[in-house]
Order: sequence, then structure tokens, then C-alpha cells
Amino acid sequence: MSRLGRNEKVVTLSVFALGLAAMSVILIAPLAFAQEAALTPAAQLSQTQSIKPNVTKPVSITMNSNDYINGGITHSGSRNSADVIVNEAGSYLIVAAGQVGKSSGNTTCIVDLWLRQNGEHVANSNTRASVNTANDTIVLVSQAIMPLKPNDIINTMMSVSAVDQGCGLIDTAPSGEPNIPAIIFSIVRIGK
Repeated sequence: MSRLGRNEKVVTLSVFALGLAAMSVILIAPLAFAQEAALTPAAQLSQTQSIKPNVTKPVSITMNSNDYINGGITHSGSRNSADVIVNEAGSYLIVAAGQVGKSSGNTTCIVDLWLRQNGEHVANSNTRASVNTANDTIVLVSQAIMPLKPNDIINTMMSVSAVDQGCGLIDTAPSGEPNIPAIIFSIVRIGK
């Protein structure tokens, strides 16, 4: 049996180490890239302007800020900004949280907030808040877990009981703090 000299041992160990490194790149790197490419469809959107409808009938809520969005969801902050479009099928959690308030008046103002899918109201998604005093606010949350298909359109809807009191969803910009959007809308796929 032949014995390896010191330099031959170093070379043999180096070649072995390089082989292990190459194998790990071949085996592990594709998994890492595959996981990166398979992002869970999700978005968080918001509206940085107050929404005070001038009608008491239902209106769709626009959102002008894509705070986070990936390829599984489509939304434009400027064109059809009320539409949130799903690109991948699955079960989704949807949460719409509005900052309800009014800017004037002494009577109670009622605001309803709910979800709509492809032009149809989502059953049992409506919520209600009432505001009595100008400049008071309260957070109103509508949420749902539901199966969605590619090209499904989700909208958040609202109605107000009075149009003469500045009643609606209020955006507030406190000094030295983050903006308080009129609405924050979140959608994430939770299952296939």
C-alpha cells in the first residue's frame, strides 16, 4: 500500500472539500431559488386621503398606496384603484380596516364597511360604527376567509348615513408619527 506525503494529503483534502462544496451548490441552490420564486400571494394597500362620500348609497373605496404587493396580487394606485385582482387560486384572508370619523355636525353618523367579490357582496362581511362628535375616530374592521380564483376582483365598500357632516373614512397625519391612513387593506393566501 502506498502512503501519501504531506503535500499529497493537502491536495487530496482540498479536492475533497471542493467536491463537497460543488455538490452542496448543486443540491441546495436550486431549493433556495425555488423557495424564493414561490412567494405567497399577498398585498397591503392603503388610502392616504380621506374618503367622505356625498351620497348615502354604497361606494367602492379607492386605495392610492401599494405599501407591499407581490406578483400574486395586482393593484394600481391610480387606475381602477378600488380593484384588487387575485392572480393565483387559493384560500385568502382579507382584512379591511377603516378609520371612521366625521368633520362636523352634532348628529350620529353611521358608517358601514364590507367586502365585495366580482360585483357581489360577500355574505356576513358587513360591519358598522357610529360617530357622534366631530374629530372623534374609531377603527372599523371587515374581514373574510374565502376561496378565490385567478382574475377575481375584490373591492371594499362603504356607505354613510349622512352626507352633510364630512362623515366617512378619515386620513390623519400626526406630527412626528406615521400617517394614519383612511383605510388599510390586507390580503394574503393562506392555503391552496
